[in-house]
Amino acid sequence: MAALRTGKCLLGQIRQKAGLTQNELSYKLLSEVGVSIAAPTISKYENNRLEIPIVAMRGLCIVLGCTESDLYEWPL
Repeated sequence: MAALRTGKCLLGQIRQKAGLTQNELSYKLLSEVGVSIAAPTISKYENNRLEIPIVAMRGLCIVLGCTESDLYEWPL
C-alpha cells in the first residue's frame, strides 16, 4: 500500500489564473483573512520547497476561491 503524500504544488497556477502576483496575494491574505504570508514564502510553496501549513492553506483557499485539494496534485 502506498503512503498518502502530496505531489506538485499547484498554487502558482491558481494564483496566476486569479490574476495575482505573489505580492498581491500576500497583501490580500493579510487584508482579507488576517493571514500573514510573505511573497518569498509563497514562492517556496509554489516551488515545492516548503509544504503549506493548514492555516495558510485555508487562507489561500478563501482568497483564491479554491479547495485544499486543488492546491496539490495527489498521486496515488
